[in-house]
Amino acid sequence: MTKDLNVKTIRFPVTSDQKLQKLADKCGLTKLDFFIAMVEYFYKSKKDPRDLNDEMLKTELMKRTDVIVSFQKVMERDLLIPLKKDGEKIIKVQTNIVALFNESIVKQNNQHTDALVDQSGKLERIAAFLQKMDTASLQKKNFILKFSEILEYYIRTRESLGMVARQVDKDNLVKNVRQQLQNL
Repeated sequence: MTKDLNVKTIRFPVTSDQKLQKLADKCGLTKLDFFIAMVEYFYKSKKDPRDLNDEMLKTELMKRTDVIVSFQKVMERDLLIPLKKDGEKIIKVQTNIVALFNESIVKQNNQHTDALVDQSGKLERIAAFLQKMDTASLQKKNFILKFSEILEYYIRTRESLGMVARQVDKDNLVKNVRQQLQNL
């Protein structure tokens, strides 16, 4: 039989052996495999197994937390604060643009309304003038027709009187024609 040189024996109290057995069972390992894994863990992590508070872990967590906090502060300073200020400037400029736009549109609408009212008034006056002209034209035509009728009446009646007409008949004819002209 050859003797295994890799086997070492460690002596420890029975209570520690019971704790080791419980931990190994919990992890599904033999006591030897658990012991080897435990040694590797402490070797690689460089932790002191006597340090129950694990100060190295706390220190590492603090360092990483500080890095994250400083990163957030840099992002806030370099990105968020300028972005917020730019956003506020944009909102202010847009508010001014909207105010100027509304003011300009309202002014233009008022001017447009005034122009429409003025134009409407002018169109009404033109329509009234054209109506008067149409009425005057109709009256003129009627006047000419009536005048023509009176003239024709005068000519026919004068022709019928002949050359030897009495002065009274001539005077009556003139008086009648004058009366009809005044009635126009």
